[in-house]
Amino acid sequence: IQAIDPDNPKSRLHYEIYDTNYRLNLNNLFLNEINNHITIGIKSPGLSRDLPFGDSIYNFAIRVIDEDGLGVSSYIPVSIKVIDVNNKTPIPTNFPWILKEGINSNIEVIFEDYDDPKENNTVPYTIKIVPPSNFKLIGPIINFNGSYQLIYNGILNRTLTKNLTVTFNASDNKGFSRITTIPIIIRDELNIYPISNGSKMIKVIYINDYQNSLRNIDLGSIYVNDLNDWFRADRIYSIKYVSNGQIFNVLQGFLRTSEVLYPGSYTIHVDVTKPNIGFSALSTIYLEVETINSEYVRQAATIRIQGEYPETLIDPILGYPLNKLQNALSSLLSVTINSIKILAIRSVYQYRSLYYPPKPFELDKNETLTDVIFYVPIFNKFEIEQILNTNLNLFESRFQIKAIASGPNPCNNYVCPMGTSCRPTRTIQPKPFTIDTNLTSFVGINILDSADCINSTYTVNLRNKPNECITSTFNNLTYCSSISLLSYGSIGPCCEILGRTFNGNDGGYAIYAGTSFSHIAPARFSFDFIVRSQIVDSLILLYGRNSSPINDFFWIAIEIYQKRLRFHFRNTIFDTDKTLLNPSTWYHVECQFIDSIVLISINDCLYDLQLVNNTLNTYDLSTVKLYLGGLPIIDSFVSSLYPILPSINTFNGCIRNVLSNGYYLDMSKDLSSMNSNYGECPCSITNSCITRKYVRDIIIPWYIWLIFVLVLLLLAIIFTIFLLIFTRKRKQLKALQELYTNDRRDNIINYK
Repeated sequence: IQAIDPDNPKSRLHYEIYDTNYRLNLNNLFLNEINNHITIGIKSPGLSRDLPFGDSIYNFAIRVIDEDGLGVSSYIPVSIKVIDVNNKTPIPTNFPWILKEGINSNIEVIFEDYDDPKENNTVPYTIKIVPPSNFKLIGPIINFNGSYQLIYNGILNRTLTKNLTVTFNASDNKGFSRITTIPIIIRDELNIYPISNGSKMIKVIYINDYQNSLRNIDLGSIYVNDLNDWFRADRIYSIKYVSNGQIFNVLQGFLRTSEVLYPGSYTIHVDVTKPNIGFSALSTIYLEVETINSEYVRQAATIRIQGEYPETLIDPILGYPLNKLQNALSSLLSVTINSIKILAIRSVYQYRSLYYPPKPFELDKNETLTDVIFYVPIFNKFEIEQILNTNLNLFESRFQIKAIASGPNPCNNYVCPMGTSCRPTRTIQPKPFTIDTNLTSFVGINILDSADCINSTYTVNLRNKPNECITSTFNNLTYCSSISLLSYGSIGPCCEILGRTFNGNDGGYAIYAGTSFSHIAPARFSFDFIVRSQIVDSLILLYGRNSSPINDFFWIAIEIYQKRLRFHFRNTIFDTDKTLLNPSTWYHVECQFIDSIVLISINDCLYDLQLVNNTLNTYDLSTVKLYLGGLPIIDSFVSSLYPILPSINTFNGCIRNVLSNGYYLDMSKDLSSMNSNYGECPCSITNSCITRKYVRDIIIPWYIWLIFVLVLLLLAIIFTIFLLIFTRKRKQLKALQELYTNDRRDNIINYK
């Protein structure tokens, strides 16, 4: 392909592949330029025609820009047709496969070949079972629709076998074959096995003032000893006793409560009846509920484990691997086990297309990934993850746990559409996540580490502080190396000071540049705030222009109105009716802009609304400002631009962790401010300050103890030596004195 530049003199031309959808399957294309000509090349592994990512025709464009990429541009459309080759085999597709208990149970297995049928590469199929096997396959030898009946030769009993595997040798019309193994689950039939008493431990952890998130969710299944474990929902349950009067109920075999669940210990007795035999048993549940500060989530570290599901990590029948993990963390970090707070255990999403062959149980478990998110008071997030990253190999060699990553970055290898960039963002989902086994359950915080594709206009350069803001080599995340800033309290990943306190009685406010904030979709921003006592109507946040007209700009404001939050999206007012504000309580506010929809969360309460943003985005960002805590003065020009705001008071409290599109706002970088101070929010207005009581969790490293013991031992040896010398001297003196005492001079003969 050659482009002709009509300009004179001609400038150097820049060619590039242009695709507005930014499809991953175009990554194997490249351009080779010689003498102002370019050829299109295809690198390994080539272009695929097969699903899920392949296509029969690839449509894109070649863009050419003069002045070596800085001038004007032109486009030419390109289409590449891909001819199918026979590289796929028939695979079983109707997952899951479940066999009933009994004699000669059977299920249907459907095979499909995802090669192009137009090229005559698929049907008919030939499927055979790989021996040895207790299964047999019923169907035509040459099959055109891929449907077979799989029959087990013998008796199946779930109490003896809960799952099986069977291996097929499948080939297509042209003899292209592959060995595939599928997992099969054995299902109970209702039986008359008796039941007996059982007990279970349930642990719940949630964030302070997120207690509503625990209403009407599954806390854990009710357990009694029963060989028939498939029909748990068909049993009859009756709550007989609760230690402290909390009201619980059972739905589909799971314990629930419709009331607020406060921290503490609960003992619950549930009567369980098996209706087909009329037998009953008692299930005793020990429920432990704990709350934490929301700041723990921001500073929590992540370790990624391979080969364990969340359920297998907490299952005592399998040796309780989570306990081994805590011992490993305790040893590598030199802290006590009690100082490690497990906040969340979550499965790691791994893309698995329907077009991929199924995986047997053992292979699936070996390849599964699980994240464990935890908090240690004496370390920040980076310190923990750096220590663990340098010792990943020790997890398996010492503790038989396969840890493959510390602090994984969701943006690594993540491709965002053109015009956006990827930023990792940690959010708290309101509904907790329950992990359930027979003997234990864990209800943890639903922490989401997402790869957000944000508007590139607001990308922040994080490498402007080479001596403080450092990018780690193991996960490409930034961290702050400055010790001098620790006196300001919580510090962001690029040395941002995250807190600011406002004195509403004296008109406190702070103004920041408009480029430090974004609300143009796709976008997300969040912050925490706490109010002093005597809550009054006041302005918390305003993002808008400081000059007229403001109606051509999509400005937003958040204020306290009648002890509730009120949101302004230009002329649209949205009042939150679920959350009544209380003094000295931290609230987390989050807004996410997705096209014309705004998702709002205040702690564990969710809201959504639809907006029309007709801003032309042609405004000068230098005229846009972020106002926190209030406006400069009530009768200022800026105040007159926003008469729709009824609040006349400035905010009286603290704001922290202002996060916009994955970037924290540095509270110390204000353009101007009055009666407000950046740094740690004072403990006089908050109950969430971390005090000195946590110092008791600090443990001195083992080698310090060893040195201390050796010094004591050396002193003891020296003391013993001196004591022995002193004792020997005393014995010698005593012996000499006794010699003189026993001298009988009267017996001496005088020969004179």
